[in-house]
Amino acid sequence: MDAQEPRLKKDFPVFDCDGHINDPDVIWTRYVEPDWRERVRAAYWKDSDHAILNGRTEVVGGGKNEWASRPTYSGITSAGPGINKKILKRLQAMHLNEEQKDYLDHKGSYEPMARIREMDLMGIDQVMIIPTMIVNHLLYCEDMAAAAAVTRAYNDWAYDYSREAPNRIFAAGMLPFQDPVLGIEEVKRLAKRGFRVGLIRPMDAKGRYPNKLFADFTRGSVSDIGMHHLFKTVEDSGMVLGMHTFPALPVEDQATVAAPGDLILQMCKGTDRIVDSGSLGFIFEGVTWLAQVLLSGFLDLYPKMKMAIFESNGTWLVPTLERCDRLFKLYRNERKLAAKRLPSEAFYEQCYIAFEGDEMPVFRQWDRYENVAVWSSDAYHHDGSDAWSAIRAMDQVKVPRDVQARFLGANARQMYGIEGKIYVTEEAEIVRPDWFPKPEEVEAHWKRMAYPRKAGGAASKKPPAAQSGY
Repeated sequence: MDAQEPRLKKDFPVFDCDGHINDPDVIWTRYVEPDWRERVRAAYWKDSDHAILNGRTEVVGGGKNEWASRPTYSGITSAGPGINKKILKRLQAMHLNEEQKDYLDHKGSYEPMARIREMDLMGIDQVMIIPTMIVNHLLYCEDMAAAAAVTRAYNDWAYDYSREAPNRIFAAGMLPFQDPVLGIEEVKRLAKRGFRVGLIRPMDAKGRYPNKLFADFTRGSVSDIGMHHLFKTVEDSGMVLGMHTFPALPVEDQATVAAPGDLILQMCKGTDRIVDSGSLGFIFEGVTWLAQVLLSGFLDLYPKMKMAIFESNGTWLVPTLERCDRLFKLYRNERKLAAKRLPSEAFYEQCYIAFEGDEMPVFRQWDRYENVAVWSSDAYHHDGSDAWSAIRAMDQVKVPRDVQARFLGANARQMYGIEGKIYVTEEAEIVRPDWFPKPEEVEAHWKRMAYPRKAGGAASKKPPAAQSGY
């Protein structure tokens, strides 16, 4: 909120369907079962200094000390109350000291009661928490049983985190997608504990995803029963199947793991940034998954399943559905599965898509998204924002108030089967330290970055450290 803008009020409950946590070290040190710790250490282990995949490859884990040598903020815990992309762009160009970095390290990313305080400032009444780097790295674990042990540990930690404020914080459960048998066991375990959503990343895992629905008896393993039984178990449980996308990061080059965004990495070889992957990788995964689901007749196999696409933005949905409808008719004789509905009909009956608060094309086409759009803060990642920003953006293009209520909460609660409760009704003032960039400074810096030629090339100067795109 700029100093000159009036504070907003709301009379409906806001549900954040994709609010991230920063995977804390205790998942590995306390929640991984003792008998599994050695195998997990060789599969995917994280501490404050680093994360190691398959016992050999160092990857980004989000540990606090990973950012200690950088003069900028953590991209995983920075976007909290009152912070937006413009402010973060200015902060990125500053050399921050330890006290300043700690101020931007929002504690709600790993402490539940700190999150409640920050939710109050962000206009968020209820939230579905989702992990961060676990989403990216889990499918690359070669030891599938150890990956399942990490999954159980995360889910147990997330359950405890959510129980600190059970009417406001809800946990999305991760599923070990490499192995359908282990995935089925975890779905059943999560359903008994009241989890409302099971997360999988829409990319190829061990040659089974997503078209390997049925058994391959040539592989000779009980784990090769195909994905059908896992999807059927999700459907029968009543949990939402959550497809959480991620940018294609250079993790390990494995023949049995592939993401649609890998093409972007190939195109960007030789660069030292993941801007292109961060911009397009999410969308590539979301579009690829949805097109396969809709054109194959997948949803007719699971007519009671509810499915949500997270993290991929929502602007691309309308043209994608229109194109899929055309292709559905054109290639009707080539489908292996019987499909009874047009892709757009199947989507609007069974699916939801997450959007972020600055997606103006979604707001301008609100009638196409009215019953399927669910809002994501994407906090505390560096591109996240609060509910007040989303309300201002929708007010700008005159989205009806009842539609705003659906976008910002009612659709998500319907999807999850959660009762809505209002805890926040008015935007609060946020008092900043003296060093924090002033509104006029932020705006001036943003204009220099947006219009470098007018600024005499000032925007061409490199920031103090490359900012990761997750």
